[in-house]
Amino acid sequence: MDQFKGEYGNWALIAGAAEGIGAGFTRLLAQRGVNIVMVDNKLDAMQRLTDQIQPEWNVEVRQIHIDLALPEAHGFLLQSIDDLDCRLLIYVAAYSKVKPFLTSDREELETYIRVNNLTPVQLIHGFAIRLKEKNKSGGIILISSLAGLLGPPLVAPYAASKGFLIRLAESLSSEFSQSDISVMACCAGLTTTPTYYENTPEKTRKKVKAMDPDEVATYALRQLGRKPVCIPGWKNRFNYFILLRLFPRFISMKILSRTMRSMYESAN
Repeated sequence: MDQFKGEYGNWALIAGAAEGIGAGFTRLLAQRGVNIVMVDNKLDAMQRLTDQIQPEWNVEVRQIHIDLALPEAHGFLLQSIDDLDCRLLIYVAAYSKVKPFLTSDREELETYIRVNNLTPVQLIHGFAIRLKEKNKSGGIILISSLAGLLGPPLVAPYAASKGFLIRLAESLSSEFSQSDISVMACCAGLTTTPTYYENTPEKTRKKVKAMDPDEVATYALRQLGRKPVCIPGWKNRFNYFILLRLFPRFISMKILSRTMRSMYESAN
């Protein structure tokens, strides 16, 4: 724990902290004695999680209730950690819908870009400048998706936005290596988050086993500082090794397309 805090500080800023994978990170870091700046647009969920972790792990929690699509969101978050030894940034928040591309309106498409790309890019930029000016080590975890590795149908804007995060993490991992700032994209597969239950038909949930959010968060924390991109779950790693390394891409796309359409036939 002392080594972890020495490398990543006493505080973590978690965007999308109240539920799902974000709540997994919140619980795991609280167990390590790391204080949390909890960022979410769900105030009740933030309070429930705060009431759970504070008495159990005796950590400080600061709640920030904000819409991450707002242009000023990144600036407000950076300002909120000015007085803290916060050197770990975890961006979990995402806008995600399973639907044909042409049924999305302009406002929805802009929300994908603002929440999934623009706010995290601006936040990372300010966060890394802050670390560099203070000559401090730190870490950045971006929760991406297996959809960002191969673009399946019915989630085109989401898949594109998650692919962006993968390329961003790869580039910044190399750029920041001399500054002791670890950057990693975690490509999560199906995970039992509220978004999963909202988007995934019950029939599919019964057939396909999804990962637990805490499993994903545990694996991501373990891989931080080791590699720029990770895939939680050995089945996910095995399947995507085959799709990305052994099959021609057009074959992999056909397999993925057929699988996606069968899983979400009601969205076709």
